[in-house]
Amino acid sequence: MQIEYDFTYLQSPMMLKKATKEDKNLHYEPLIAVNAMARFNRIELLSHPVCREYLNMKWLAYGLIAHIFNLMTYSAMLVPLTVLIWTLNPQDYIQYTVNMSRVPSWNETTYGQRTSKEHNWWKLFLFIMAIFGICKELLQIFQQRMKYFYHSSNLLDWIICVFSIIFVIPEYLPYRMEKQWEYAAVAVLFSWINFLLYLQRFESFGIYVVMFWEIQKTMERIVFVFIFLFIAFALSFYALLNNQTTYSSPSLSLMQTFAMMLGDISYKDSFLAPLIENRLPYPALTFTVLILFMFLVPILLMNLLIGLAVGDIAEVRRNASIKRMTMQVNLHTDLEMKMPYWFLSRVDKKSIKVYPNRKRYSDPLQYFLHLLVSTCSNNSFSSSSGSSSSALELEVQKQKYRLKDILTILRKQHDLLKLIIQKMEIVTEAEDEDGDDLFQTRRLNRQSSVQKNSKWDSVIRRIKSIK
Repeated sequence: MQIEYDFTYLQSPMMLKKATKEDKNLHYEPLIAVNAMARFNRIELLSHPVCREYLNMKWLAYGLIAHIFNLMTYSAMLVPLTVLIWTLNPQDYIQYTVNMSRVPSWNETTYGQRTSKEHNWWKLFLFIMAIFGICKELLQIFQQRMKYFYHSSNLLDWIICVFSIIFVIPEYLPYRMEKQWEYAAVAVLFSWINFLLYLQRFESFGIYVVMFWEIQKTMERIVFVFIFLFIAFALSFYALLNNQTTYSSPSLSLMQTFAMMLGDISYKDSFLAPLIENRLPYPALTFTVLILFMFLVPILLMNLLIGLAVGDIAEVRRNASIKRMTMQVNLHTDLEMKMPYWFLSRVDKKSIKVYPNRKRYSDPLQYFLHLLVSTCSNNSFSSSSGSSSSALELEVQKQKYRLKDILTILRKQHDLLKLIIQKMEIVTEAEDEDGDDLFQTRRLNRQSSVQKNSKWDSVIRRIKSIK
């Protein structure tokens, strides 16, 4: 058994790319059909088996190599920076900077880590890779022009490279910088955050990274709205508890209020002990504000944040799948625009044949890489299918509730008709058998329908006799 996937209608003819060099009026756009699907957020079309195999073919042909190269290049700067932060002692540098009374010589060993050759090699390697990163960013500016400044990740790359250079450059100067380790802290923080962005293209866990950033955007909008609530309680606690260290200034009070939102209320040290020792200037008002804060912030606001963050997780997963697949499409599009014709003509395929009952990858390493970084989003497809099934289940649940409401209305109408019949003193054959289970399925048989017909016939005859 074999399955053949035909990609004829998903891509422009490869000869068109060669013809554009001869005729400038021709325009070649790679992955034109898939780009249209990604542009209009057609996750169902992108998740189609033909589209998934098409993207998988592109990924295995050149996308995997390009992404692994970028990841290894970035890791070459991340590893020495992490090693230096992990092994060096910042206190040696800080004490040396504070106690420095003269300009030291190059061979002077005032602090312990200065003579370590391993650290010097790590610093030199980090400096070289940071310079290489800056050159790569300058090349991207030349290629992408104004589009380069639309991506926030590029700013992150500049901060990492520049701050890494500032961290290691004092080693080659005859003096020390006081804020050297501050730049190192910012560089290593953003370096690992940026490394997390590189994992977005991995199938195994890339969808969760994108979901994390989607939820983070939702949280930013919510916090921006409720920041005024924090300011209100922070200023109130500052006015009432100004004699305590944690509330001695508006900024400290704001930070303590934020910590209290996360559960660190410090009730015994900040409220109970000062009350017993008679150190609270306004005890009644202080405890009133505290009770109001605990009700509004830790209970109401925190539950609201959790509910909004994970309540609609199916929709967040769907949006994350769309965004991740769009990033993959953009990656292949950019790579094909830069690759020469002779290379694409060799790796590109118009169709592929898959044998479901055979092993697709005989090489264990190739199979492992396919499972790890494959772009044919099986997880995305299953997530979209899961979201579709979840939507179907939700719709069935809504119909169930509507049927219950209709049944309740019918029961009320039935009781009303019974009351009218009793008031009109109408005796029917089914009166003795008419019970609460009139609308159950066991009464939907021929005998009950005959009884219902006879009951309504008697009502009609009674109405005619009255007239």
